[in-house]
Amino acid sequence: MSKTVAIIGAGASGLVAAITAARAGAKVKVYEKNNKIGKKILATGNGRCNITNQTITKGNYHGDNPSFVNPAINHFNTSTCRAFFSELGIEMTMGQNGRLYPKSLQSSSVVDLLAYECRRLGVEFLLETKIENIIKTEDGFSPQTKGRSQKAEKILICTGGPAMPTVGGCDSGYELAMNFNHTIKPVHPSLVQLVCSENLKNISGVKIQGDIEVFIDKELKINRQGDILFTNYGISGSAVLDISRIASHALLHQRDVRLKIDLFSDYSKEQLKNLLKKRLKFSNAKSVSLWLNGFINSKLALYFEKSLKIKEADKLNPKDIVTLVHFLKNMTLHVEDTRGFKSAEVTAGGINTKEINSQTLESKLQKGLFFAGEVLDIDGDCGGYNLHWAWASGYLAGSSM
Repeated sequence: MSKTVAIIGAGASGLVAAITAARAGAKVKVYEKNNKIGKKILATGNGRCNITNQTITKGNYHGDNPSFVNPAINHFNTSTCRAFFSELGIEMTMGQNGRLYPKSLQSSSVVDLLAYECRRLGVEFLLETKIENIIKTEDGFSPQTKGRSQKAEKILICTGGPAMPTVGGCDSGYELAMNFNHTIKPVHPSLVQLVCSENLKNISGVKIQGDIEVFIDKELKINRQGDILFTNYGISGSAVLDISRIASHALLHQRDVRLKIDLFSDYSKEQLKNLLKKRLKFSNAKSVSLWLNGFINSKLALYFEKSLKIKEADKLNPKDIVTLVHFLKNMTLHVEDTRGFKSAEVTAGGINTKEINSQTLESKLQKGLFFAGEVLDIDGDCGGYNLHWAWASGYLAGSSM
């Protein structure tokens, strides 16, 4: 007789878990509070769905115990992931830094084909249905919806976290887990834009390629290279998203967070100083901002002119050149906040993984209760790693159930 499996959440991990469990012969019901399945998948990769990455390792994941991911990502590696989606009809194409996307470059393709496979296997979806409580019964569980009790022998909680609330992000999974005495590691936004105390409105919209370093209480913690976008509130861009977890975690603990940006990472300080001195020979009574124009973005040129407090390039002395080089190689910003869960792509923190069996994703505190995806205290780097964790953990939970 087939087992009845209840899956709470029709996101990436829930859909893969439903397919895997149904293929193994389980009778699967998926409960989703939204009116559509896979809403967060549709929003990933700017609508293109960054399914996975060519290279997936433990080093791409974070949490109190990153090694927790090993059984899942070893069981469902990049090769397994490609084969799984190829069987559904999704071929992949390579983007930057090993990112893998559907060849259609449409996240809707991924959701449509996952949904088709679920329905082909007889998975039942109960949309606009929120699970308000889970009661343990003699023969399994009773998920409680408004005014109704359901039955299941095994249950999987994969409700995600509070990031991206506009597409259904919420903290309901933590509440359900706590009913079974699970503890929650403090949550904070990750892959999120940073709010700075400096007034950057005059350079809002300027995008550069540069190096960015994060200092927590004056100690260097991480550095990345890539896109940096200046905004009205602070900074964004791929390099900023990559370092945002460290900054967000430090802010959670009320620590001092400073950023140093190297706008000219392809020049040493000496090379940059010599180049600026050479350009001075042709300053021809230009303002500092006009003298810098053609070398850096005109908005940045004006920003640094104001920082130098010298209007005319002809009046720059060797000490001023050294100061300007320092500004360009060590632009310092003070981070006072993140843009919060409303703008974050991922939630860091979550259900304590020490209370979960990493080999099966079954609770150590309650037999028959499983967890997968973002609801756990695991989050990944930018580049397809978070979706891969969702697929991999869903696959492992579905197989285990």
